[in-house]
Amino acid sequence: MAHKFDPSRADRLLSPDRLRILPPDVLLDELAPRAGEVAADIGCGPGFLTLPLAERLAPDGWVWACDIAPEMLVRLRERLSAAECRNVAPVLSAESLVPLPDGGCDLLLLVHMLHELEAPEAFFSEMRRLLRSGGRGLAVDWSPEPSPFGPPLAVRVPPERASTWISAGGLAVEHVAPAGPHAYAIRFHKP
Repeated sequence: MAHKFDPSRADRLLSPDRLRILPPDVLLDELAPRAGEVAADIGCGPGFLTLPLAERLAPDGWVWACDIAPEMLVRLRERLSAAECRNVAPVLSAESLVPLPDGGCDLLLLVHMLHELEAPEAFFSEMRRLLRSGGRGLAVDWSPEPSPFGPPLAVRVPPERASTWISAGGLAVEHVAPAGPHAYAIRFHKP
């Protein structure tokens, strides 16, 4: 049972509380982006991590900021303009059909969207298609325990299940670790 985030609540995705419990630098350190790489921020929302990721990839790197909600991309475009960020392209996508080239990404960032997936195996097969051989990704989602924020407990995805989905999509799980007080992160790569 998937639980989609309501785009009208996009401000919550940029709140000081989220910044405190999910520091961008900690997550990006785990992904280890390098200047010049090409990344896709899947489920980017209003760009909570898109802008910090773009900064790390500059000056020659690129971020495809993908979301299924047009409203989120409108908000992202406003933030990109205000920040004068020129190495990000917003992309409207479907959940398991992202209009990017095969093997066109060095990095994938998937944050707080695993619990929203309708067809996880198809989604991770699509993520495999997007990554170049040796490309890497980071999937972050809510821990399956009570917290003051986040989706209902009934829809949260335990890291073991998420790891199974990632592997079923043809990707190799490298590492599972806590990501702040209420989330976990799974680092993976395309063999």
